[in-house]
Amino acid sequence: MPARNTRIRSTHSGDGGIVMDIDRGKMFSLNASGSAMFELLAKGLDDETIIGELAQRFEISAAIAKQDLNEFRKALHRHALLPDSGAATLE
Repeated sequence: MPARNTRIRSTHSGDGGIVMDIDRGKMFSLNASGSAMFELLAKGLDDETIIGELAQRFEISAAIAKQDLNEFRKALHRHALLPDSGAATLE
């Protein structure tokens, strides 16, 4: 998630997380996998690293992790929590 938007705040725990859009007054809750994806994207990690981390952490295949990341990224974009460049999916 390049160049974090200053209007977005988040907090995370082992059980999930909360993402807040300060300007629009909206709050979004995340389950554990969503929270992990948000944190990994916020660190600016490349997709392959994120997929590997998700696969290991949640004991899922890389294909499932890739699909989940793509869907999560689309949801972030839909709620304007990710820049347009982040809406692309992995091939």
